[in-house]
Order: sequence, then C-alpha cells, then structure tokens
Amino acid sequence: MSLTRISLLFFLLFFQISSVFSSEVAIKTIKIEGNQRISSSYISNIVKNYIGKKITNIQINKITKELFTSDYFDDVLVNQNEETLVIKVIEKPIFSDFVFQGNEFFEDEQLVEIINIKKRDTFNQKKIITAVNNIKIEYSKSGRYFAKVTVKEEKLSQSRVKLYFLIEEGEITKVNRINFVGNKSFSDSKLKGVISTKEASFFRIFGGSLFKSENIEIDKSKLKKFYKTRGYVDFTILSYRRDLLQDYSGFNINIIVDEGKKYKINQVSVSNNIMKLDKVDLTNDLTVKKGDFYDVRAVDESVKLLNDLFGEKGFSFVDVKTNIKNKNKEKGLLDLAFYVDEGLKSYVRNINISGNTRTLDYVIRREILLFEGDPFNSQKLKQSMNAIRRLAYFSSADVTLSKTGIPNEVDINVKVKEKLTGSFSFGIGYDSVEKTQFSVGLNENNFLGRGLKTRISFTSSSKSTKYNVGITQPYFQDLPLYLSGDIFDETIEQTDKDIDKSGFQSGIGFNRKGYFNKFTYSYTLSETKSTSTTATSTSGEEGIEIITSSIGYSVGKDTRDNFMNPSSGEVIKSKIGLAGVGGDAKFIDLQTQYKKYIPFEYGDYVLSFSGKVGMISSIDDEKVTSSNRVYFNSKSIRGFDSNGVGPRDEGNSIGVGGNKFYTGSVEMRTKKFTPEDLGIEIGVFTDFGSLWDTDYPTNVKGVDDSSPRITAGASIYWNTVLGPLSFIWAWPVIDESYDKENNFKFSIGTSF
Repeated sequence: MSLTRISLLFFLLFFQISSVFSSEVAIKTIKIEGNQRISSSYISNIVKNYIGKKITNIQINKITKELFTSDYFDDVLVNQNEETLVIKVIEKPIFSDFVFQGNEFFEDEQLVEIINIKKRDTFNQKKIITAVNNIKIEYSKSGRYFAKVTVKEEKLSQSRVKLYFLIEEGEITKVNRINFVGNKSFSDSKLKGVISTKEASFFRIFGGSLFKSENIEIDKSKLKKFYKTRGYVDFTILSYRRDLLQDYSGFNINIIVDEGKKYKINQVSVSNNIMKLDKVDLTNDLTVKKGDFYDVRAVDESVKLLNDLFGEKGFSFVDVKTNIKNKNKEKGLLDLAFYVDEGLKSYVRNINISGNTRTLDYVIRREILLFEGDPFNSQKLKQSMNAIRRLAYFSSADVTLSKTGIPNEVDINVKVKEKLTGSFSFGIGYDSVEKTQFSVGLNENNFLGRGLKTRISFTSSSKSTKYNVGITQPYFQDLPLYLSGDIFDETIEQTDKDIDKSGFQSGIGFNRKGYFNKFTYSYTLSETKSTSTTATSTSGEEGIEIITSSIGYSVGKDTRDNFMNPSSGEVIKSKIGLAGVGGDAKFIDLQTQYKKYIPFEYGDYVLSFSGKVGMISSIDDEKVTSSNRVYFNSKSIRGFDSNGVGPRDEGNSIGVGGNKFYTGSVEMRTKKFTPEDLGIEIGVFTDFGSLWDTDYPTNVKGVDDSSPRITAGASIYWNTVLGPLSFIWAWPVIDESYDKENNFKFSIGTSF
C-alpha cells in the first residue's frame, strides 16, 4: 500500500473519530437566517435544549434531520460559529389559493374538494398532477370524457404559490350505439336491457346514456350472469370495444360474444366428509333440480342453503364446492355435484362491533340472538343481521366470521356504516284523489345513539289536516319492552260533514325479532258537524262532542325484508279494542290482517297476498257514531273513490262508513321488463272487499249489502329525480249501482 493511500485513510479515520467529540466552545446564542414564513421561535424551539452546551457533529446532523422532517424546508444548513449556532433555511413554498376558470358544470367549492389540496399545504408537483387527474376523472363521470385541465403557477411573497386551473369542459360524451356480434339466442334489444351502458335517447335525459369506463367490467359481469342463468355455461365475451366517433361526440360500443351450448342438469349429487346426512333429503332441499336448465342463481342459492343447513348444526366455516361433471355438448346435459367440507363444530368466542361512532354498542348487541359461549348457529346469525338492518340506523350492516387460533372457536365481526337518523322533512305532492298534499316533519330515530325515537309531524291535503307529536322507547330498561306515546289533532273534511278529532294514545308492548304484542290506551274527543242541507244519516250526531276512551291489544309478527318495498316475508296482525273505559262511546273493535310476499325468479317477480277483516260492534245498545266507523279510502279497493264503497246517505249519496268490512288483494310486481337504471316497476293486481252495516240505518242505502266488490288493474311505480311517481289504473269487475268509481290515480311527491 502506498504512503499516500495510508495517509488518506488515516485522515478519514481521524475525521470520523473527531466528529463525535464536542467542540471546544459551548453554544450561547442561536442565529436563524432565510425564514420568511416559518417563525424563528418554531426553529429555536427545536434547538433550545442545546444552549449552554457543547455540541457534536452528530447532534448537528440530528438537528438538520429534524428540520427536514418537518417538511417546511427545501434546504437546511446548520453550523457552529464559535458561541453561535447558525441555522440557514430555504423554505418550501406553500399553496396559498386556488382559482378555477372555465368551469360551469362544477362549482368552485366542489372543485376544491375534488383536487384534495388544502391551503397552506406544502407545495408539491405530485399533488398538482393528482389534482388534475382527479378533476378529469370527475368530469368523465359526468359524461365529459375529453375534458382538458392545465395549471399555471403564480409565485407570491413569503414562499407562497397561487394555482390557476384552466378547464375546458368539452361536450358531453354519450353512447351513440351499442352493437352485439355473435348473439343468436337473444336479440340486441334484449341484451341492451341487461347491461348498465345505455344508448342515448329522449327518455334518458337525466344522464343514463353517458359513457362511463367503470361500466365496462360491470357490463361484462351482467352479461355473463344473464347467460349463465339461462343454461349457457360456456358463455364468453370475446371482445368489448369502444370506438370514438370522428366528431368526438360519443362512442359506439361493440361487444362480441360466444354464447356456447345451452345445458340441462342431468344429475344432482351432494356429499360431505363428516356428517352422514341423507343425501336424498339434501338434494330435495336444494333450489337446483334435475331436468332444469343450468341457472347460476339456483346454484348459488343451493350453496347458500347448504351453508345454512350445516350452520344451524354449529359448523361455522362450511366450505361448499360445486363441480360441473360429465358435460355432454351434443345432448346439452351436465351433472352438478356439491361437496360439503363442514369442519368442526364451533362456539362463539367474541362478538366484535365496529363502525358505530354514534350508536352505542349495546343498541346493536341487543338485536343479536347469539352470545359469547353459545354454539354457533348461522340461522340465528342471519336473523340477527336482519334485525340490525331493520333498525334503519345504518346504510350497511355486514357480518364476517374469523378464526381465533382455537379450532372450535369463532369470532363474529359485525361492521356497520351509520347514516343520518335525524331529519327535517318537507314534502309536497299531488294525488288525483286527495289533490294537493303537504307535509313537514322532524324525526330522530336514534336519539343520543340509544335507539329512542322522537317525532313531530304535520300533514295536510284538501280533505284532511293532522298534527302528531310522539316518542317511542323500544327497549325500556334494556328489556325488549317498548313504550310509546302520541298526541294528535285531526280534521277530516267530507262532502256532507266535518269530523274534528283530538286526543292521545299510549302503548306498552313486546317487540322482539319480528314478533310483537302491544297494549294501548287511547283517548279521543270528536265532534261531527254537518255541512249538507240534504244529509239525513247523521241526524242526532251534529254538534255533539263524543269522548272515546278505549283500551286495545294487538299481537302478530312482521318478517318482511324491507318495510318500504318488501320482496319476501309476511305480516300477521290481530287486534282487539274496547271503548267504554270512561267516555261516551261503548263498542268493541276486532281486526285481523295478513300479508305475504313471495319472490320468484330470484327476486325478478314478487307475488303478494293481503287480506283484512274487521268489525265494530256496539255495547249496551250504544250506537257507533260516524266518527268511530270504518271508512274506505282510495287505496282500500283500488278502482273506487275514497268513501266510494259502503253504506250511503240517500239525501246526498255520501258514504257514511260501516261497522263491518273485509278487503284483500293479489298483486304481481316486477322490474324485469324495464331498463334497470330507470327504476321502473310494473304490476298487475286484483282487489276485493266490502263495507256494510251502520247503527243509524234510517235513510241509508246499502246498509245490509255485504256483496263483494272486485276490481282489476295495473300499476307503474317510477323512482325519478323529481321523486316517486305512481300511476294506477283499475276498473270494477263487480260493483253496485250506488258505488263511486275512480279508474285512474296519479301521485307524485318528494321530500328533502
């Protein structure tokens, strides 16, 4: 080794060793240079502990690193000049303001959220590139696929940068035409109805025909599902191509498919590795059947049924595999085999709840039928999740199972996403029968996150006005015991008379997992005022205040999957009411109702049955006055007007209500024949019923007429951007000469 190299190595070694030792002079002062925006006190605070001490090179490097870590500086230089520690910095610029030019579709405030850059954020070119891409993505979602965005920077004092976003929104890029190639079994129009991408048309004025790149994979998935629910096991998409028009105004979509052969199921088999269940029984319980065309929905439903079956036996991590065997293309036959690996019987270790920031844990936990230490049961878990979703506190509620490390233990993980439960609502709409309708309300369904329900509402139409204030505690003292109370005031305007009602109702009951019973007490003060000079049936009632004090009891169950638009489940309810616990009115009120919803074709069709029967019978020869009788509205038997069925005053032909009634309906509804994105549901129905008997039969026709009225009709329900629209056509098949028809009903309304 040369002498020069040895000398160099010695020098470097000496430098490294000497750098760890302190300087000879302690630090007495700190000098900061170059900062314009960042205060000197901030920098001084980082190094204040070194004052009065000798400082090492290692400590200087530490100070430098800490200042860089703050992300406020582009460059930092730290030196000791005798008793002074000198810190020189070059500050990083910050974003001071954002200006948007050329934007019309998005407001400035919206774009500020889209760019995801905040004022006083550290300047970074990557942030600008991301902001530009974010703007382009949002414009493409709005149909402006070729929007252009450029950015100009203006440097200001104190290391600040002002950004100018120059936007060329461009024209809306729509889907001009969708072409299918290779489809033989189904027409282009049929397949166009399956996919999410839609051609431009007059009926899609609200954006349904915009080209969205994210729909490509969605379209592929929908097409595969469509074919594989109809027996086409080998269906494949060979190509999905979008071609830009020459004028950049839109796209042509070209989809090439290979349908393959349509298959029937020749044999179905089920096997398992531990539980020796009767294979015949298992196959009989499955949705998929021998002789049916292959349907992936039936296969998935069968897998679900097997999971539930073994889950009810305590096997939490069931693995159900399906296998297509012996596929014969010439005959179009295949065998379908299910294999169940049920694993070990499990017990619940922990129930973990997450996602709830407002709703208290116990509000969710009390809806769960399983407890820590219980044998796992998938059916109970399913019922529990349905109960949680029915609370209407969450936009989503999901459950997963996780292994614990112990073979026969399982954790249940419930994850919810909360939604707003308090709302101020305002609604205005029009009904061809009730005319203009107005409503306003203040509701909180989860007060303080404890499940307490409070409500204030006002509704008004051309024929009625009602005020209501109420509160419900669904779990009193953490028991499945609920208390409720309501105060109300109502005015009903009929052609021949006005009925004024005011009072309150309180209730106490049990409501658990769809089953309920309830005791109620109600107090109502009512007065009937005649407004017709020809009315004779209300003689003896005019101007008389009647106090109705009654107790009631109701019992039943409600297993509907959705309260607003059910597709499965049933409602059974019976109630009895007794008036005469004080007050003037004395009668007994009996009612029973039943509703059933049955899905077909995996929810494509929903068949519903409903029926209701009831009677009001006087006690001690006390007559049932008009304010306490039953009245049919236009929804009771569609095809008739409100008060259009039942006993009628001979003087003015106005309905006077009845003491006995029955109604029923059979309806089939579907969205299958309408484009999915439009949200249109069509239906056909038949309604039937009758209303008869009064305690004031003088000058009343039809008082003893219990003959059935039957109607048939069709309906259209459309969820539009303006709110829900409904169109109902119905015509009497069997009626009486004195009944009043209403063949068409239209309503529209919205709330916000």
